[in-house]
Amino acid sequence: MKLKDKIFLVTGGTGFIGSYVVNLLLEKGYNVNCLTLNNEFDWRLDYKNCKIDYINLLDQEKINRYIKELKPDIIFHLSAFVNAERDYYYINDMIDINLKGTMNLLYSLKDIDYSLFINTGTCEEYGDNPVPFSESQRENPVSPYSASKVAATYFCQMIKKIYNKPIITVRPFLTYGGKQISRMLIPWLIYAGIESKEIELTEGEQTRDFIYVKDVAQAYLSLAENRDNVIKEDIFNIGTGKEIKIKNVVEILKNKLNTNKYILGALKYREGETDRFFSSIQKLKKYTNWKPKYTINDGLKKTIEWFQQNKIIIEKYKNVWE
Repeated sequence: MKLKDKIFLVTGGTGFIGSYVVNLLLEKGYNVNCLTLNNEFDWRLDYKNCKIDYINLLDQEKINRYIKELKPDIIFHLSAFVNAERDYYYINDMIDINLKGTMNLLYSLKDIDYSLFINTGTCEEYGDNPVPFSESQRENPVSPYSASKVAATYFCQMIKKIYNKPIITVRPFLTYGGKQISRMLIPWLIYAGIESKEIELTEGEQTRDFIYVKDVAQAYLSLAENRDNVIKEDIFNIGTGKEIKIKNVVEILKNKLNTNKYILGALKYREGETDRFFSSIQKLKKYTNWKPKYTINDGLKKTIEWFQQNKIIIEKYKNVWE
C-alpha cells in the first residue's frame, strides 16, 4: 500500500517504541500525528515539527473530537500502562488504560474509514507456553499486564469480525535500545556498567528473545506497507526468532563496558521464572518480507553509545535504576 498521502496517528508516540516509530515515519516524510498523555518524554522525538497532542484516552469526549477532526488512515496504537510485576495492586490501572483506553480509541474510530489499526500487545501474552511462541497458540497470561493485553487483543479481534474493521495485533518481544528509561535488564546493566555499580544476577542460563528497537519500528512500517496482505490475519510476532542466554548478554556488555561488576550466580532464580522464551517470526516474514537487521552485538553497541552520549538525560532518570 502506498503511504505517501496517508495520515498516520501514533498513540504513545513519545514512549520508548512509539518514539522510534514516529521518528521513522517522519524520516520517510509521512504525515505523522503523535498522541500522548503529557510532555515528559517529548525529548525522544528527533523532529521539532512533529504534531503532538496531549489527550488521555480515558477521556472519551476529547478523543472523539480529536479523531473526528483528524480522520487518520493508519493508526499505530502503542499507548499502555506497562508493568510486568505479578501484583494485584495494578489490575485497575491495567484494565483502565490497556483495555478501556483501547476500546475508547476504537469507538472514536467507528465512523472513520481507516485503512489499518495496529494494536500493540505483548510477548508476555504467551506466558509459559512451549517455545518458540507462535501466533496460533492459546494465550496464557501470567500477570495483570499480560492479562489486560490478552483482553485488548480479544476485543480487537471481536470488533474486526463483527464490524469488519481492518485491525491487527502485534506482539513485540523483549525490545531494547537507546532512549529506554526502564528497569528492564539491558538498560539497567548498561547504566550499572557505565556508573561502575555492582549488580547481582542469577546464573543466567535462561534464554530470551531480545530485539533492537529500530527493527521493531521497521516491522510496524512493513505491516502498513503490506496492509492488503496482513489484514487477512489477526496477530503477528515481532522478534528475532532466536534465543540467547541471559549470561551471554551479560558477557557481551561486560566486555563492551569493561566492567567486572556483574555478579552472575549471586541470586536464585525467581519462582515460576520461564527457562526458555523466544518467538517464531515466520508469519511476519511471510506476509511482509521483513526480517531483523541488527544482531545482538550491533544493537547493544548502539544502545551503549546512546547511554554514553546522553549523560544529562541518564542523570535525570537515574532513580529508575538505583
